Amino acid sequence: MVSFFWRIVGVVLLAWVGWDLYAGYTLLYDVIYRSADPLMYWIGIALWTALGLSCFFSSSSQD
Repeated sequence: MVSFFWRIVGVVLLAWVGWDLYAGYTLLYDVIYRSADPLMYWIGIALWTALGLSCFFSSSSQD
């Protein structure tokens, strides 16, 4: 059940990345626009992508 929850969280985070790519801004410590600060924007996109993908590789062992 816990593994299923983290997969849902991963899907939501990757959907967030998709929206950020479409909209041209992301949220980290503040709203960061692609046109105003492209380096921080892409760092934010990479962060959310890595976090979302990591949710699919969590341990699924049953205790």
